[in-house]
Amino acid sequence: MTTSRQLVQEALEKARNCSAELNAFAAIEDRAVDRAAESDRRYARGLVRRLEGIPIVVKDNIETADIETRYGSAAYIGNVPITDATVVRRLRDAGAIVLGKTTTHEFGWGVTTSSDKFGPTLNPADPRRIPGGSSGGSAVAVACGVVPAGIGTDTGGSVRIPAALCGVVGFKPTFGILPTDGVFPLAPALDHVGLICGNAEDLVPLTRALGMDISRSDDKPKRKIGVLATPTDVPVEHDIAADFERAVERLRREHSVVDLTERLDEAYAILATLVLVEAGMVHFSRNSSSLISERYGKETAARLERSRSVSIDDYAKAQDARRMFSLRMASLFEQVELLILPTCPCSAPLVGTERVDIDGWTGDVRKALMAHTAPVNLVGYPAVTIPMPRMKDAPPAGLQLIGRPGRDHEVIGAAAQLQSLS
Repeated sequence: MTTSRQLVQEALEKARNCSAELNAFAAIEDRAVDRAAESDRRYARGLVRRLEGIPIVVKDNIETADIETRYGSAAYIGNVPITDATVVRRLRDAGAIVLGKTTTHEFGWGVTTSSDKFGPTLNPADPRRIPGGSSGGSAVAVACGVVPAGIGTDTGGSVRIPAALCGVVGFKPTFGILPTDGVFPLAPALDHVGLICGNAEDLVPLTRALGMDISRSDDKPKRKIGVLATPTDVPVEHDIAADFERAVERLRREHSVVDLTERLDEAYAILATLVLVEAGMVHFSRNSSSLISERYGKETAARLERSRSVSIDDYAKAQDARRMFSLRMASLFEQVELLILPTCPCSAPLVGTERVDIDGWTGDVRKALMAHTAPVNLVGYPAVTIPMPRMKDAPPAGLQLIGRPGRDHEVIGAAAQLQSLS
């Protein structure tokens, strides 16, 4: 029988290899072995908690007591919080063991998990490619089998994008269900804590340990699912579109599938404005302009400089547009229980890619990867990505399921059901 100590020791060795080969870790916690020994003592005494002895990883923008938390930024090297974020405390209280901190795009503001200071994190399916972001390190650690689960954040797709590009499961709950205290904010009106794991069924014990109500059964044999095959002005890469259609055809045999023509084109621009304004407010309230220009990465500093030119009127208009968009999304869910669409319109771009070309459309890598995930953050609905069945040797891609607000159990149940069929 494998002990918790043995499990954690093996995981630490894998973490070191994953860090060396793919740059997935910002910090590795060797003291995890001592906590594993405590778990073994609890097993011996019959005091086992829900996640007893299970190693997990935590994104580097989420605070962990006594473990360096840099928020992905050189400006915070050496920062060691004295308390855990609430979500970390809840997982520890359930017996989970924090194995280390995983790499993130600086302050969670990007989709590539690349850093001027710390270098790029690489995709385990193809190290020439990005893992997605900003929770890239957590997705890589799970995809490499270092840990069964990791915790990340999702403001415009930052859990779901890397999960999809690395071939694992990523879940963003309904906005506000999981507390964000102890998480470095990007855009407080949009920030979510999320989970990454290998199997959708594992979301049940993880979310319960975090205090979510996933006790209700959701084993419906037949669901009403709306299909958004072309959700936005960013076209879907041909091979992903073909695999998505094959997945939908399989759904049609067992579920009531409704083809929808609704377009969500405006969501990305609305979200980008809101993030720019709120990020500016966060950072300029915490740090001086000189510190930002001297110690932040060039990309982040440039974005914050742009935020100076966005007015409160621009922000108000974006919030009004968000309200109108929310009404349109709500109307879709008057017709269906769930929406399904490709998580990202394309597979993982090469490291260093700034512009993406998809069937004649050309745009920046952020819009390309966030086009299908950003709409969900605007409305705060629960969403999950599961691996899309691909043709042989195709890079990973994801199927995104979106549910009604507060119906997180439906999204998790559907994800587990659909993943088991693939």
